[in-house]
Formats: sequence, C-alpha cells, structure tokens
Amino acid sequence: MKISVVVPVYFESSLVKIAHERILVELKKNFQEFEIIFVDDGSTDDTFIHLSELASTNSDVKAIKFSANAGSHMAIRAGLAHATGDVACFIACDMQEPPHLIHEMFNALQTPFEIVWAVRNTRKDPPLSVLFSNTFYFFARRLVSKNIPPSGASMFMISRKVLDALKLYDERNLTLEGLFATMGFRSNYIKYEREQRIAGKSKWTLGKKIKLFIDFFVAYSYFPIRFVSVMGILFALAGFIYAAYIVIRFLIWDDLSPGWPALISIILIGFGITNISLGIIAEYLWRTLDEARKRPKYIIEHKLNL
Repeated sequence: MKISVVVPVYFESSLVKIAHERILVELKKNFQEFEIIFVDDGSTDDTFIHLSELASTNSDVKAIKFSANAGSHMAIRAGLAHATGDVACFIACDMQEPPHLIHEMFNALQTPFEIVWAVRNTRKDPPLSVLFSNTFYFFARRLVSKNIPPSGASMFMISRKVLDALKLYDERNLTLEGLFATMGFRSNYIKYEREQRIAGKSKWTLGKKIKLFIDFFVAYSYFPIRFVSVMGILFALAGFIYAAYIVIRFLIWDDLSPGWPALISIILIGFGITNISLGIIAEYLWRTLDEARKRPKYIIEHKLNL
C-alpha cells in the first residue's frame, strides 16, 4: 500500500530538511511506496527554497506553496487533496510528534476502522495552555461529538475512503478534528509521549487558538445559537417575574423607593447579554457570508513534483 504524508510548514526553513530526513528513515523502514507532501503556508522566508532543493533531488518529495497564509488546517487539506496514497496522515514539521507514529497508526488502521488518532498521554505545556485545551475538549465532546478524544489529537491517519469523502466538504471555516469526528467513520486511537521541538518557535498563537475555538463550535454545533435563544427566554422570564413583584409590592405595601443602583444593574446586564447574543449571531452571519462569496480557500503559487 502507498502512504501519503502531509507536512504543513510556515517559516520553518531550519526544520524542513531535518524533518524530511527523519520522516524518510521511518518510511523506508516500513513502506515500499510513499510520498511526502510539504505544504508551505505562505512563508516569506527561504522555506520554499529548501523545499525546492529537496524536491529536485527526491522524486518522492512533493511541495505546494500558498501565495498567502491560510492556516495549518487549510494547508493540511490542500496536501490531502493532492495525496495519491491508499492511506494518508499529517505530521507537524517540528517533530514533536515522532515519525515512528506513522507505522503505529498504520498498524492500527485495520478493518473496521477508517481513522486513527494519535492522542497524547500527557501535556507538558504551560498551565494556561493546558487549562485552555482541557476546557476546549470538555465542551467539544459534550457539544459536538463523543468521538473526539478527551485530550484531543495532534496527528491522524485516514483511509482512502475518508480521503475521497473529504473532497465532498467545501467549507472554508472548518476544523479537521471536528470534521473527522462527525463524518461517521469508525475511529481507533494510539497514545504517545509528545517530544520537544527540534528547533524554532511554535507559530500556534493565542489568536489562532481563539479562532479555532470559535470555528469548531460554530461549524459543528448549534449550541451557541441555541444558547442565545435560551438566555433570551430566561432573562425575559426573570424580567416579567421582577416586574410582577414590583407591581405587587407597590399595590400592597407601597414601600419601594426608586433606586439608581438597581436600575443601572439591570440596564448593564441587559445590554451585556444583548451584545453577547449579537456577537454569537454575527459569527454565524459572517461564516454564511464567507461561504456565499465562494472565494477560493487558498491560492497555490507553486507546485513541485505534482
């Protein structure tokens, strides 16, 4: 069987050749047919020059360069769209997911499973990152799909059947974890210990994490918009009850004096809930506009060996 390995890169000029060497060792050891597809996500340094050198001397190395940064999930999707293997997987260029996982996932990708997730045993990230991750996956499993691993997955392998099904999804704002969890295919899991980056600095910024969080729940769950409706009903009900209480107190005891603190509190809470509700609705409207415009998800500037 032929295996396709997709490697998204972004300002990783110091890593691509090291990553290629490590991945190649594992592939030659365990597979007869393979391809490594590097996807340059719009880097403006000399990353693609290094990829060009690799592609010129290795026919199994293929490279794609975006004209602008589109995000790692989009880069992976572009690589998977060009994959010709019977199975395909993704691995980060920083080698925090060790390449030997490729063979372990391949062994786990047996009938009836079509997707294999590589799940971390432990997280050695800063406490704030761990808290963010745990919170994210807690809600993801409850609001989107139980198929999502409790601690998330940093790497996956999919069968040809899933690769073909992936071509049916043309949405811009989707996440691969949410997509694979909701496609309905049977999933298997392997566990591993994540390693340190071999060089460079992570490009996974707080802003990208927040966008992923929003995309994940807006794309795969109706909960945010349902939350707006429920909160509106609850606050309207509370308002009617409080208004009835005021009227009754006025008619029976007439002992209430007008108070600015109570009035200001109600106004601030009401406007706060309204603005939050409008923000959630705006997220859905923006994504609807984004899909309706039918702009390309990414623009490929160069292809090598493809």
